[in-house]
Amino acid sequence: MVDFISEVEEELRKDDYNKFLRKYGPLIIGLLIGVVLLVAWMEWRDYSNERSARAAGFSYLAADDLLQEGNTQQASQAFLKLADVAPDGYAGLSLMRAAIIAAESGNEAEAIRLYDAAAARFDEDRHVQLASLKAAYVVANRGDWSDVDQRAGQLAAQGAPYEFLARELIATAALNQGDLERARAEFSYLDTIPGVPDTVARRAEQALILMNTASQSGEEPTLPAPEDTNDETP
Repeated sequence: MVDFISEVEEELRKDDYNKFLRKYGPLIIGLLIGVVLLVAWMEWRDYSNERSARAAGFSYLAADDLLQEGNTQQASQAFLKLADVAPDGYAGLSLMRAAIIAAESGNEAEAIRLYDAAAARFDEDRHVQLASLKAAYVVANRGDWSDVDQRAGQLAAQGAPYEFLARELIATAALNQGDLERARAEFSYLDTIPGVPDTVARRAEQALILMNTASQSGEEPTLPAPEDTNDETP
């Protein structure tokens, strides 16, 4: 009798198991296939990204070689071509190199456009801000002080990677637009707060001296655009 009851219970368990498989088996199989496909796709993506980055690196070095050899126009074209196909990091860097070439050749409008395009292609915030700062320097060199104020204002938050350089641009723009109070406040900040690079602090001190001298003589002080002395690259 005991054996009979055990056999019945075993058959019932098998029946429940078969019902479970009929109901959920296709879903389980589908999930397993999905996991396998996802892992395969991730491995293919990593391989593809690595291959693209390696190819972009070789193309970037080739473009740089053209520039070092004095083939400026060809180098610019090579950087721009690379920016169209490279991963975002290399694309942003290539656009910045093309922007430098454009600025040095006197095409400031193109340089600004390329720096803005580079900022849009970077992932890391520091690199985005660097490209934006470079654009702001070119804008300052053109004397578009209101645009400088707007661009640099986005980079001057306390603790931002290029806060002090951005504040110097803001102060210079304010001075050249006749906003002496704001210019004095910004230059004083740069002249006194710890951590400001020596060159920036020294220029701020000189600007304050110029403002005081001009005020005593009744003249309206102006300053040329600060030079882009930040050679950092991503």
